[in-house]
Amino acid sequence: MSSGLKRLFGGVAGIVAAVAGVAIAAHLTSDSNGGLKPYGLQETLAQMVSSFGPNARVVEIIVGSSGIYYQVIGADHQLHIRDYSIAESEIEAGTEGFNRKTTNDVRAPTAAESRSAVVTLGQLDPGVVDSLYSKVGFPRQGSSATLTGRSWFLQSGAQTGQRFVAAYNGDSVQRTQAAAPPDPKAASIPSSAQQTTSPASSNAPKATTTEVYGFTTTISSGSTQPGKVNRIAQRLVTCVSHAQGDVNKVVVCQRKYVP
Repeated sequence: MSSGLKRLFGGVAGIVAAVAGVAIAAHLTSDSNGGLKPYGLQETLAQMVSSFGPNARVVEIIVGSSGIYYQVIGADHQLHIRDYSIAESEIEAGTEGFNRKTTNDVRAPTAAESRSAVVTLGQLDPGVVDSLYSKVGFPRQGSSATLTGRSWFLQSGAQTGQRFVAAYNGDSVQRTQAAAPPDPKAASIPSSAQQTTSPASSNAPKATTTEVYGFTTTISSGSTQPGKVNRIAQRLVTCVSHAQGDVNKVVVCQRKYVP
């Protein structure tokens, strides 16, 4: 890696950290959803099953206060990424509006992501996250639950010193000292839990992105362009800025826009 790229990555990391810090402070005193009810697991899990089938394997699910982020491997052996969120946009000069938004991406999974996908959509209870929040005493607003492998990782802005892990079905809840859930891109799953999957092809098609407001109107469609480092870095900073301190959104930004 050239020294120029290293400086760029370092600069991006510093900007992201600064923006995230300011945004988190602002989030404590503002409603980043614009008063809209965020998507929930109860609503979206059925849609995911309808789209990809009950046997689609889960790489990661992040449930937050302003939406849900899914990564699943479907029957086509591709990684399907769906982000249910609240989008903010300028509807008039100086006036911001909010809308519920769904974004879909698809690409080939990495080997680590394929190994980490051991639970299927059909094995999940749509009420499991609400049940876990109740068990650990977390409020729904300001808390997040992340599923990777066979475990949920729970954390809350209201109780920053307490984090919990639980089985994918809501059992075996216990405290954890981990600061964050595992990243499925670098997951290490015991051999007993691994499933045989097709390796990611180096000739896999480019990722495609489609943004849909609500569930009917397509706003835009296009292909990402690998290698455009400056462009990706700019999108990362913009994404984190728009996250307005929602930890769930910041994590999603960091995982979607990796230079």
